[in-house]
Amino acid sequence: MTPREALTFYFSPNGRISRRGLALGVLLPMVAVLALIDVTNSPVASTLIWLVIGWPLLVATPWKRLQDMGRSGRWNVIFLAFYALGFLFFLGEYAAAEGGWSSFFDGVAPTTVDNDLTANGLGGFSTILIFLPIHLFWLYLIPGAHGDNRYGPAPRP
Repeated sequence: MTPREALTFYFSPNGRISRRGLALGVLLPMVAVLALIDVTNSPVASTLIWLVIGWPLLVATPWKRLQDMGRSGRWNVIFLAFYALGFLFFLGEYAAAEGGWSSFFDGVAPTTVDNDLTANGLGGFSTILIFLPIHLFWLYLIPGAHGDNRYGPAPRP
């Protein structure tokens, strides 16, 4: 695979990919991210790495997989909205903590006033835990459409 093909594979939501392609599109970036985060050991660098790799991981490859099934990639936006909502609820836990957001970015574990997880934190976990298995089931277990469809030719095996 040439560098141009790799960039197109990871960053372009156009076209189709198979279940195997999706696994490679998610697992390779995830391994690279975890290795880079381990090497850098910096919260700022880790955040920047996640921002760069977030597009292929959360948007481009699932978008192409949905198109392989004959569906619009826009269906992925629904799941991303629920993940963002859950993440915001979860981060609300840090805003309510003593020390607020600064303790989150300083690497200090925040503590709530009563040392219990608030409803916001639980809402974030439950939102993600409900929609993540549904999303993964839909992307990895449902086979793609056979032959060409309106999103392009069938992916190579």
